[in-house]
Amino acid sequence: MRKQLQYSIVCLAQPAEFQLSLFPDFVCKADELALNFEDGLYELVGHENEVTDNQRLALDGLDHLLSEMSKAGNSEVWTDEAVRTHPMWNEVRLKAKVVADAFHWDTQELPPNGATYVRGGD
Repeated sequence: MRKQLQYSIVCLAQPAEFQLSLFPDFVCKADELALNFEDGLYELVGHENEVTDNQRLALDGLDHLLSEMSKAGNSEVWTDEAVRTHPMWNEVRLKAKVVADAFHWDTQELPPNGATYVRGGD
């Protein structure tokens, strides 16, 4: 449990250029960062009692921010350039560091995730 969650949080805590380097150019990298987090949250289903109140508050703060970013009319935050320069992505990185601290995860060491990206047919 928590491997995908830890991977997603550590990725979200990284500098923008590093975040963008994690994915192939044919995917929406900003979207992949958020989707990895969403997948990680699913790991907690059925294990909620293993998460402290502090950890839950940190996760909820990050989840709320990414949800706000996903609302209609915010399409400008889902580009590579936005990951680099938009203030909301800076806030994502800060909140991800809070989550990592709450779980005592080292943001300097990226755990493997084993994902494979395949380009669809034209």
